[in-house]
Amino acid sequence: MKKTIALIAMAFLLAACSKAPAPADPSELTARSDAWEAALNAQDLDALVELYTVDARIMPPNGEISTGRDAVAAEFGAMIDAGLGGTTDIVEAQVSGDLGYIVGTYALSAGDETVDRGKYTEIWERGNDGQWRIASDIWNSDGPVQKPMQGGERTHMLILHEVEDGDRWLSAWRGENSRHALFEQNGAAHVHTMQDPNNPNLTALIISVTDMQKLNAMLTSDEGVAAAAEDGVKADTMQVLMQAN
Repeated sequence: MKKTIALIAMAFLLAACSKAPAPADPSELTARSDAWEAALNAQDLDALVELYTVDARIMPPNGEISTGRDAVAAEFGAMIDAGLGGTTDIVEAQVSGDLGYIVGTYALSAGDETVDRGKYTEIWERGNDGQWRIASDIWNSDGPVQKPMQGGERTHMLILHEVEDGDRWLSAWRGENSRHALFEQNGAAHVHTMQDPNNPNLTALIISVTDMQKLNAMLTSDEGVAAAAEDGVKADTMQVLMQAN
């Protein structure tokens, strides 16, 4: 009995004295993260999508969970079509076996202008080919949440931008399936289109807003970004002015 107790005590002593394994080197993981940023800024959608697993989950701000590489292509393809790029800054990266994670911050830009800042968390998996890929990706903006407007309350927004072709842009706002329907279904009571008579490619929207949160969600959604790109809006020229109370 005494011998058994002594063996148990020795086992506990050895366990207490043993060192925890050193953390795995995350450099391969961070290199793949750098490749993600490079692909976005090079507008290389194929390279960016390849950095995700085939069943990856993405959780964008103001949107539902989407699964698979088609969803990844739709989300980031809309960003690329809108001329958006950006930078990421890794705050923490850890690896354990074939799993790893990265926590960081991002800055999204249109040309030289920063249009959004936020944070993200990615779960990475190492595949049978030895390559790290993102299995889960969630990000959200640092911008303040818009205060919901009270019933009947309105404010006004001016969006000023240049477009590739003024006639093409204006035609998107005419007819039965015009952009008016998209905006009025998403928090806008009415939209006035404006165009500089001396420079038809300088255009603007004056929007009477009843639900700012809903309108902002639409403008930053895949549908909103794709619509702007389809209409030839130059994202790096966009300026937004709000009604001063």
